[in-house]
Amino acid sequence: MLQVTPQATAVWPVPGDATGLTGINKDQAIVMRDQAALIDAYQSNLNKVQATTPTTATGTATGTQLALTGVTNGPVKIGATVTGTGVTVNPPTTIIGQSTGTTGTDGTYLLNQASTAGNAAITITPGGGPSNWPTQVDSPTLMSIQQAQTLILRTQTTLLQQYQSLLNISAVPAPPSGP
Repeated sequence: MLQVTPQATAVWPVPGDATGLTGINKDQAIVMRDQAALIDAYQSNLNKVQATTPTTATGTATGTQLALTGVTNGPVKIGATVTGTGVTVNPPTTIIGQSTGTTGTDGTYLLNQASTAGNAAITITPGGGPSNWPTQVDSPTLMSIQQAQTLILRTQTTLLQQYQSLLNISAVPAPPSGP
């Protein structure tokens, strides 16, 4: 560990401290680089988790019943929005229950409103798979955390630049004093 001995001088750091202080500066820059990489990894992970693939199937809708076959990227979830030829879009059609079949797979689902679809390609959003964390509602909070961390990194970068400038100045020998 670098020991800086206070000296009776108006100049700090003294020229002899420049080497040790430069090492500290480099170590701080490495920590900042690693923090930035971690923040980027968190954001990338969040983006992947939030991007769920829609569930797809072939469906036949009669009234408020929708028979689905060939469910892929499942499971079909209660509350999901249904789209496809013959499915009412305004207001959006959503799944409110399942009346037959294995939960979340091929079967008959109950819709919030009547639709008429015949053997149509159906998309169910959000898509399937296990419920993800963070959820969509967590996204704004996590985004503000990421933005705050980025602000900290920018502040640290500015401080390191100023610190490096000070080191550069201290590494230059002072002009001789006197006549």
